[in-house]
Amino acid sequence: MVEIIIIRAEKEIGMGCCGGMCGDGFIKMTDEFKHHDPDRQLMGEFYRRVEATYGDQVSITFLDPRNIFAIGIYFMKQVKDHHIPIFEAIKHFSLHIKYNAVFINGKFTEDLENCDTLIEDMLYA
Repeated sequence: MVEIIIIRAEKEIGMGCCGGMCGDGFIKMTDEFKHHDPDRQLMGEFYRRVEATYGDQVSITFLDPRNIFAIGIYFMKQVKDHHIPIFEAIKHFSLHIKYNAVFINGKFTEDLENCDTLIEDMLYA
């Protein structure tokens, strides 16, 4: 099974860094994460495409970048399963945990349109 995590912002009212106060002043709490909607749409399309193509062969998890504990557990599991070396896990954990980051069995991918090659390599290795 290929384990994929997608790093994206959760849409929770009142969970912003500034508690509803952004830019020129207060904003409506319902609009606090509206600027992340296009990113969530892109990640949703990626999720649906991968899920439709690979079904039960992949496990896809969405994680908020603030959930450092769960992200750390994911990378420790990938190192334990020998998908990536420890130094690569440390590099990804310290440099690539950002909005819209996608990791496939611990490997960072920036090319969502062509990640099928990486998934298939891992499935049929």
